[in-house]
Amino acid sequence: MRRFFSSALILFVSLVVGYLILSIWKGVSVYQANLSKETLLKATQAVPSNPDPFYKLGLFYQWDIRHIDLKESLAYFMKAIERNPLEQDYWLNLAKIFQRMGEKRASEHALENAILLFPAGYQGRWVAGNLLLQQGSLEKALPHFSYILANYPNQSPFVYDVLVKAVDDSDFILEKLVPKDPVSFKQYLSFLYEAGDHESAQKAWHRRDSFGYRPDRNQTLRHIDFLVAHGELNEAFQIWKGRLEEEGIGLPSDGNLMANGGFEKEILLGGAFDWKIEKVPGAEISFDPSTTLEGKRSLKIVFDGKENVDFSHVYQFLSLKPDTEYVLKANMKTRAVTTKSGLKIEVSGVGPAFYKASEALTGDNDWKELMVAFRTPPQSQGGMVRIRREKTDKFDRFISGTVWLDHVRLKERSH
Repeated sequence: MRRFFSSALILFVSLVVGYLILSIWKGVSVYQANLSKETLLKATQAVPSNPDPFYKLGLFYQWDIRHIDLKESLAYFMKAIERNPLEQDYWLNLAKIFQRMGEKRASEHALENAILLFPAGYQGRWVAGNLLLQQGSLEKALPHFSYILANYPNQSPFVYDVLVKAVDDSDFILEKLVPKDPVSFKQYLSFLYEAGDHESAQKAWHRRDSFGYRPDRNQTLRHIDFLVAHGELNEAFQIWKGRLEEEGIGLPSDGNLMANGGFEKEILLGGAFDWKIEKVPGAEISFDPSTTLEGKRSLKIVFDGKENVDFSHVYQFLSLKPDTEYVLKANMKTRAVTTKSGLKIEVSGVGPAFYKASEALTGDNDWKELMVAFRTPPQSQGGMVRIRREKTDKFDRFISGTVWLDHVRLKERSH
């Protein structure tokens, strides 16, 4: 048996070498780059049984802008297939030629043969889906795109990008295209996030149970932050509140709309409706258990006197009712805060604009209550509360000193 395989291998190598010698002797090799029409024609004459030069001539007449001839291209693809009907690329390009010639049924037949040769391959499914979609045969295209989504998940953004442009119906895509499993659903959501399509993302989120999708905390927070970034604060807050309940975390029962208003926890849940604390040059932000108005700790901000800090790096988003009066209160303590531009608390609208701010504190102050009363505009979705210090052009502009914040609360105004 070993002797048989050795003989077969020697014979195969001899044939290949013989073909290459013959090609070189005749001045042609189909493997050289930038083959001309004349070189390819010589190759067909050198070894008429070799399908490759016929296939390359088909490509030449299909794409060379100076020599486009669909009938010639078709003829050469057919000759390549006569010599080797088991090459998927030959059938796919034949389908493209028939498509360009308006031969819809012939194109579909070529695609069927291509898929039969390699049903599990990505390329055949992708070409088939796109050609059928161009023909207006959406129902025939869908199984190919669905196959890619199920078996080549890394290619899902390309599939969704094509289908969204072709269909522009998120309900249809959810019902007919997205595979009914949580991984595929998560990939579709990620595509919608990247595309910035918050309406479709909202629709998809409401149907997550039908795909068996059970988002963890981070996945839920990603969706919440996405909605907030697109101004959908009210729906985002309901999802955030539901997650709190799911994890057994209670909200204040006294009507306070601020989450973690006493800074008692590093994070309550995270995401848009918790405090966001960002680093900024010239200031150090921490929690201080030694200086509090109530509870176990407060928020502490230390300015080092080396920067003209434009401070807005402690903030929290809020879901608010439209055309409603609110009162925001916060307690602040300062020690040796320099410059005339001090620290204050402010609220601003997300969507329909509104803005209100408290007085700004500088120098030394024991715990002092700052208050902001405001009314939201009609159609308001919500707003943002943040600690603010505006940079200044004054000569004495480098701020130093320490600020503490505690007991922040926001409530509807009672009448």
